[in-house]
Amino acid sequence: MVTSPMRFETLMARHHDEIYGYLWRVLRSAGRADAAVEAQDLTQDVFLRAYQAFGRLRPDSNHRAWLYKIATNCAYTALKQGQRRSARSVPLGDEVQQVPAPAGQSPEHQLDRSEELAVVRRAIVALPPKQQMAVVLRHVQGLDYAAVAQALNCSEDSARANVYQALRRLRQTLADEPAGNTEQDGGNR
Repeated sequence: MVTSPMRFETLMARHHDEIYGYLWRVLRSAGRADAAVEAQDLTQDVFLRAYQAFGRLRPDSNHRAWLYKIATNCAYTALKQGQRRSARSVPLGDEVQQVPAPAGQSPEHQLDRSEELAVVRRAIVALPPKQQMAVVLRHVQGLDYAAVAQALNCSEDSARANVYQALRRLRQTLADEPAGNTEQDGGNR
């Protein structure tokens, strides 16, 4: 089947920002100090690879999950190549991320929220890479388990297991945090 470049351009326009956001989160979770720039480079690589394979894609394929699979493979490669470099980078928990605050929040509440997010980011960094990606795909990007499985190149049961194990580890890590570093809310995180 011959596809026109316009169809690929539509696919790219529809999913570019989402794929960039996913890659940025994965790289940031891995403690990469240059996550934004690296995510831009990887996003270009993802869409280059997708363009090269687009003609071979079945028309009934889940394009979104297919792009996530390419993005996940690119992220794995980048993380493997940068293990030594990331070990020398600034720890993720020490970085400040500007998170848009809902209207009407006090500066104190915004600071508490920022500190809570830093604790969660440190916990995610401690997860194995496949679990990091599984939890980000499922709970940040909102993919269903079938799409997570396709992106991670595993079975749906394996995707569920990776998400489950990641959440179990995150709950344990966050439960072990000193009370002064997190807001105690009865487990509703």
